[in-house]
Amino acid sequence: MSIAFIASVVILAALLFLAFGSLLSLSSHPHWFVRGWDFPRVQILVLSWALLSLYAAVRGVCGADAVLAAWPFVTLAVALTLWHGFRIIPYTVLYPKQVADTPPDLPDHQREHNDTTRLLMSNVEMENDQYERAMAVIRRASPDVVLMVEIDQSWLEEISEFVAEYPHRVIVPQDNWYGMMLLSKLPIERHEVRYLIQDDIPSIDASLRMDDGTLIRFIGVHPRPPEPIRDTDATARDAELILWGEELADEEGPVIIGGDLNDVAWSQTTRLFLRVSRLLDPRRGRGFFNSFHAGRWYLRFPLDHVFHSVHFTLSKIARLDNIGSDHFPIMIDLRLTPEEKSEHNPLEKEESDDAAAEERLQRAADDETLDGDAVDDDVEDISDR
Repeated sequence: MSIAFIASVVILAALLFLAFGSLLSLSSHPHWFVRGWDFPRVQILVLSWALLSLYAAVRGVCGADAVLAAWPFVTLAVALTLWHGFRIIPYTVLYPKQVADTPPDLPDHQREHNDTTRLLMSNVEMENDQYERAMAVIRRASPDVVLMVEIDQSWLEEISEFVAEYPHRVIVPQDNWYGMMLLSKLPIERHEVRYLIQDDIPSIDASLRMDDGTLIRFIGVHPRPPEPIRDTDATARDAELILWGEELADEEGPVIIGGDLNDVAWSQTTRLFLRVSRLLDPRRGRGFFNSFHAGRWYLRFPLDHVFHSVHFTLSKIARLDNIGSDHFPIMIDLRLTPEEKSEHNPLEKEESDDAAAEERLQRAADDETLDGDAVDDDVEDISDR
């Protein structure tokens, strides 16, 4: 058996493994190994063609008789491209924008213009000690509203001068990577720190008053991810997103929800959240805006999100410079233009969505390790909140 033949077998096995993982992403099972395949769609697409190119090189050097037939390699590479391309193409400029652009006759971001709000979302990484670098990036952006996650007491002490620049604050420092802080130049009319699914994972639920008196409901979230290191699954994350989706679907006024969702934009759960909540994703039709991992260009995903209601149009969205964290900050300018509601392209709710949402909530109700305020033995109590 020649080395070329063995190499072709190994390459085919790698392609089959990628195909197997891709099929796993069809499942809603919460195990981290299953749900982890939601993330690397771009990487799988690139790897499949790299493997096909490697096979072609071996075949070209050693001859067609020395390796396996070409058809399974080509078939798998094309199938993987079509499948993953179908999922990621909505997040490219090749797809229609879900959120309408702010009309060109209206001014761009100006703090003195009371219809525009600049928000900045940043996972600062609790262990990151590059405080001055992070504050320099955020100050240059000059946001009206800042949501920071992974804030602990050390971060609060080191950036106290920056925090003082914002007169309205909700601060929840924690040393478990799930602290968060909302800073606002807009008055915070009311706020509540909520622990929906786990008693050590907070969310911030606040009402921000714009200059014209309009109230924006702002939600800051950072659910725990499915991951192998701590052997956590997606049950808590999925249920929290669905709970917020069902609650915000009933909100008639302007809504913004943002944070490190520990989920990619194209996953089953995020798309289900958008359909249930009727909110919009400004990334769709514009780009990935990958926010994680800041230190590994080959392993980047869109994990930090800002979703909003049809009351807003988009003036600008950008990924900002590295702040020393494993996440890049995301900045977004939203213009309150309720007269443009019909210009958006929200996802239509599907017939199976109610069952899919209930399945995720039932898992949380059955999980005895979850102890948040919304968790109850009866799933109807959860979904009716």
